[in-house]
Amino acid sequence: MTDLPMEQPPQPDPAACPAPDPPETAPAETPAVTVLDGRVSRVTAERVHVCLADGRQGAVPLIEFAGQLLPKENDPVRVIIDREDPVTGELLLSKRQADEATFWESVKPGDVLEGVVTGMNRGGLDIDLGGARAFLPGPQVDTRRIKDISTLIGEHLRCVVIQVDRTTRDIIVSRRKLLDRERKERRAEALAGLNEGEIRTGTVRSLTDYGAFVDVGGVEGLLHVTDISWGRVQRPDEVLREGQEIEVCVIRVNRETGKVSLGLKQTRPDPWIGIEQRYAVGSRVKARVLRFADFGAFVELEEGVEALLPVSEMSWSRRITHPSEILRLGEEIELVVLRVEEARRRISLGLKQTEQNPWDRAAAELKPNARVKGKVVRITDFGAFVELFPGVEGLVHISELSDRRVKAVGDVVREGQEVEVRVLKTDRQAQRISLSMRPEPQAAPPPAADAKKKRKRPLRGGLSSHFEW
Repeated sequence: MTDLPMEQPPQPDPAACPAPDPPETAPAETPAVTVLDGRVSRVTAERVHVCLADGRQGAVPLIEFAGQLLPKENDPVRVIIDREDPVTGELLLSKRQADEATFWESVKPGDVLEGVVTGMNRGGLDIDLGGARAFLPGPQVDTRRIKDISTLIGEHLRCVVIQVDRTTRDIIVSRRKLLDRERKERRAEALAGLNEGEIRTGTVRSLTDYGAFVDVGGVEGLLHVTDISWGRVQRPDEVLREGQEIEVCVIRVNRETGKVSLGLKQTRPDPWIGIEQRYAVGSRVKARVLRFADFGAFVELEEGVEALLPVSEMSWSRRITHPSEILRLGEEIELVVLRVEEARRRISLGLKQTEQNPWDRAAAELKPNARVKGKVVRITDFGAFVELFPGVEGLVHISELSDRRVKAVGDVVREGQEVEVRVLKTDRQAQRISLSMRPEPQAAPPPAADAKKKRKRPLRGGLSSHFEW
């Protein structure tokens, strides 16, 4: 070790460092590892001169104070005697060794220390705690997995001590435990300030299939998928993204379990309030087709308001088995409001009501014995269905196809054939029309004037004429 720059060793100054009272017995030699208290007597360009409590004087290399405030005269300092100059008798002191010895005497699990990451080895990071070196395992670096922990080299980190071995002078620290502890403290403080019903600004932290976790001032609450919108949301990522700032309403706060329920739709008015005034029965509205079901189609009138269009209300005359036969997803259609139930959040709509009921025309025009032309649309075993005009069909029973006996309907008519038929009966309520292709029967001639009068008395033997059954 090179000597310090040649300085004339200062002579003890009785005023600056008064001599201690003489002991009754000779003092024992101070062990090399003993930490001594002293005060700064003066500071030079290369050394800090220290007066020890027992009256002796020594000097600490100024470099050992690197990174700290430069001491002033009379400041307290703790040092260790490194060695004694055999020529001058001056004590060479070390503050760094004293700090290290003090550190190992006081450090214990649970202490929070700050250090600089100096390097990386297998499984973790090396931390310089300013007097000792510690090991930070990789899984304890952060609450979330960091792919490359070498990016933290040179960073100042605060960690909590989790294991100390004073014999081997090994110390293991965890940054993750400290972050968890601080997060819980912030959460408890923030939780105490949350009140149900208030509106808060939050940040979306993560998305799941059933909702999103939103950080509201240090507290993560669950925003369930059903509370994202008054409308139907299948997946949270349809509306939200991680890192997005949103206004949410605090729905419930459980201070015992720490669980918080949040709502996004609750920050906006409920669209079902006053729905009966906005959508009066009988009014015409426009809606967008959202999805199909076997019994009908669900349409959106406005955000958060869905209504049902039943299959039975899609056409006056056409038999529809599935809504996709006449509708397309996403298309906008005009409908008529049939029923509104605000309490049950239900609205029923009709499509066929936007057009005139063709059976009104049928009842007005198709009177008994009226002759009309139509096209055979389908044939069955019992007759043929004839379309008289769009949306209205009538049945010609097999017995009404001809005056002659008909074995099969196809022997008389075929699909697509234009025929002239006679109306037998029109039933608007049942939406049925009976037709005939037989000639209209002729009225019976009046009886002749000289026709023989009927016998009023029974024949002999008590028998009556068969014409009087």
